[in-house]
Parts: sequence; structure tokens; C-alpha cells
Amino acid sequence: MSKVAVITGGNRGIGLAVAKDLIAKNYNVVLGCRNVSKGKIAQDYLGNNATFLELDLSRPSSILHFVNQINSNFSEIDVLYNNAGLIYRQFELTEEGYESMISVNYFGAYRLALMLLENLHRSSGRIVQVSSLSMYLAREYELESLHSNKQFSPSSRYNLTNLFRSMFALELENRLKKTSISVAVAHPGVTKSRQSRPYEVKKFKKSFYTYFSTNIQTGIAPIIQAIEEDNVSAERVYAPKFFGFYGQPATMQHNKPVYNEELRNKLWTFTANELNLDL
Repeated sequence: MSKVAVITGGNRGIGLAVAKDLIAKNYNVVLGCRNVSKGKIAQDYLGNNATFLELDLSRPSSILHFVNQINSNFSEIDVLYNNAGLIYRQFELTEEGYESMISVNYFGAYRLALMLLENLHRSSGRIVQVSSLSMYLAREYELESLHSNKQFSPSSRYNLTNLFRSMFALELENRLKKTSISVAVAHPGVTKSRQSRPYEVKKFKKSFYTYFSTNIQTGIAPIIQAIEEDNVSAERVYAPKFFGFYGQPATMQHNKPVYNEELRNKLWTFTANELNLDL
């Protein structure tokens, strides 16, 4: 029987490449994407084992509708790969009044994971949370100021969301120890993710990162390992072996704040209260 993987942000880039790899391994893949037309293009590109469902992680009503569709169509899901995220956005508030990168990258991942726990438990499933090298650049923060433009910059906020995603994954693992659900964290290093599109792109605009980023297969390898390996833990990050940039997949330490239990608990409590959602 085919396994089922749910991938957010699966219409291009790392998400699409992971979906393609899993389908080749006989998975059925659900693509949760905000853009309807691009989601449908990705579904057609991937073939019969791909299903597109609309998902806007900044909107709780969209997440609830997505979860209801998943539960109606799939009695068990084996993998939730929280991949979707915004990068380097200017300050903007969602309809709930949350800063957009916090809302999508962190709150969206938190909401979706907790709302799919019952389904994942039935299959002894796995949550794989994407992170980024940028989490190592995250510095001090004030939870009370997350949704204001106080000391806001697109890069610092993106760094912070990836730190939060790693802290969330480790804390979630600790809180799920008595269940059958496993949790892993992975990041692709610096990858030429624009190589992965559901259509041919003959020419890319080069950026600074183009000159030292790795190919898409190197980038997805740690994620695939986090999905497939028998025994995983969110204590360490699956990443390219050499400095987290390139090489075969290996595991590495998180940024130090991830291991601070007091900080993790404070973040969890803050998030649960903000979203009115807890285990």
C-alpha cells in the first residue's frame, strides 16, 4: 500500500523536488499550495500520484479547510513535511494582525502539525520540519514585539522564524514522546532551488548565492533522509555534511537557544496562547 506524504509549498523549489522523489518511491503526495494555478500546474507535472489542495498558511480558515480535506480523503498520512515559507518580506500584517513571516513560517507550521496529529498517530507518522542555515544568525528577541515593526528587518525576522521552527520541532518531539509520532528537522543548505520548476526555465537571474549554492539533489538529500531513516530525533538537524552547505547528508547541532528548555517552553506557551491551540 502506498504511503501518503503531505508537503506544504510543493509547487516548486525544494518542495516540488522532494515530492518528485517521493512519488518515484511510490508515495501519494498531497501538495498544499497557496497559489491555485501554480498548484494545479505542479499536480499535472507530477502525475497521478499527486493531489493539489489549496492552503494559505497565513489564514486559519484555509488551514482548517485543508485539514478537513486531508482527513476526509486520507485515513492515515505517513509524512507531514512542513516546507512552505516566506523569505525576506517587508513588514506586513496578516488578517489576524500577525507579522507575515511569523504567521506563515512558524505559526502556520505549528497549526498544521497540531491539527494533523490524530491522523499522523494512526499511521505512526512523521513530521519533518524545514529549517535553514539562517537560524544560526538569529539573535535576541522579544516575543511581545513579534508583530510590531520594532527592530524589524526582513533578514533578521526570517532568521528568527527558522530558529522558532527548530525550537518548535524539538519541543514538539518532547511532548509527543508517549505517542507513535516521530519528529525530525532538516535544511537543504544553500541550494539552487530555482532549478526545480514544473516547467522549463532556460535562464535564471544570478544572485550572490548562485556562485556557491549546490544543486537541487544535494539540497533535498537531507530532507529525504529525515523522511526515510528509521530512527530520527529533532535533537539534531539533517543537513549537507560540510558546514551545512554541501556534501552528503549528515546531522549537525542546532543553534544554542534551541536546546534551552526554558526558552522553548516560553515560546510554546506564547504560541499556544496566541493561537488558542495546544496539545
